[in-house]
Amino acid sequence: MKARITVLIAGRNAQELQELEDMLGDQPGLALSKRLMTNGHSDPLYNVRELPDALIFCTTSAWEDELRSLDDRPVTSRVPTVVTGPENMTIMRTAMRVGARDYFSFPAPKQEVLESLVRIAAELAPDSDSKGGMFAVINAKGGSGASTIAASLAHSLAERIEQRVALLDMDLQFGNLASAFDLHEGGGLVDAILRADNMDLMALEGHMLKHKSGLHLLGNSSDQLVVPGDIDEGQLQKLLALLRTGYDHTVVDLPRQIDSVTGMLLESADRVLLVLQQSISHVQDARRLLHYLTRYMGVPADRIGIVVNRWDKKLALTAGDIEKALGIGDMTFIPNDYAKVAESSNLGVPLLEAAPTSPVSRSMVRMAEVLSGKKVVPQSGLGRMWRKLAGA
Repeated sequence: MKARITVLIAGRNAQELQELEDMLGDQPGLALSKRLMTNGHSDPLYNVRELPDALIFCTTSAWEDELRSLDDRPVTSRVPTVVTGPENMTIMRTAMRVGARDYFSFPAPKQEVLESLVRIAAELAPDSDSKGGMFAVINAKGGSGASTIAASLAHSLAERIEQRVALLDMDLQFGNLASAFDLHEGGGLVDAILRADNMDLMALEGHMLKHKSGLHLLGNSSDQLVVPGDIDEGQLQKLLALLRTGYDHTVVDLPRQIDSVTGMLLESADRVLLVLQQSISHVQDARRLLHYLTRYMGVPADRIGIVVNRWDKKLALTAGDIEKALGIGDMTFIPNDYAKVAESSNLGVPLLEAAPTSPVSRSMVRMAEVLSGKKVVPQSGLGRMWRKLAGA
């Protein structure tokens, strides 16, 4: 979910305005305009017919009149404002007193200005667009392929549906989803959880690995042993809330265990995808996990979907048998193409890129369409390349 806001850069110093425009002009989420104030008025919004979403106001030696003009505006015609000026505590305090969101001495630091604008964009976003969906993927039995499903689903959502997607690797000890995308091992999941109180979207992205598809991956790269008890659930909840505000979808790859952390994630998910394979033992374990989810954790059955991985219709165990045993009608079947999936994993190239026409790839794209409620975006050459660069 890319917040796009209109930003007016205004002031009396043409050089400062140009420097700010050059600094921020490459940001895809900002629609910039510039106003050099030469009309004798101190109010940067004087006679502006369509108010911007945000204002960057470059003050001068006449800062008292300039800041007073902001304070004199009616409440209904004010906009969130970032003020720049000299490194002067009196001016900074006055700016904050008249309602400035931030104050930066010139030259303004790009990263901090962007973070301030991201916060403003998040405040302006309507509630209906401010909560992205969360899909939790977990194995019913070890080795069923949940990590492969989670990675392929997240990549399909980003690559084909063109959504803004975060992939969260919650295997704190052995997670290595980065290898599926040929990304260097890294990611600051634990640090991001610790800092969730004071983190905004810009800072969160700094903890994530970025794939060329636009997918963002957050995992644990620490060499220290981390166990679920080390994770503050309240902080993790705040991180999840931030992910929901910044991404259309968050896909969570969960380890096969029930503890306070995985339990909280399963309860918070909009959709729980239970991955199993086509055997009696997988179905038995799936039935037990379903019992835990619905009886002890209160996850409604209609929020749970079954993903049967490596499906082979020639085997004796049928779709009807599995549905009858589990009592869940929402079932997705991913065909068996072990050779291509293994090759994709070994190369570190997502399956949708390595074998886009394979039955597995097509099934994953269909799953992404169903879960997102959106259709595949047609390939569009240079326009598609620009969207990828803008979302990276």
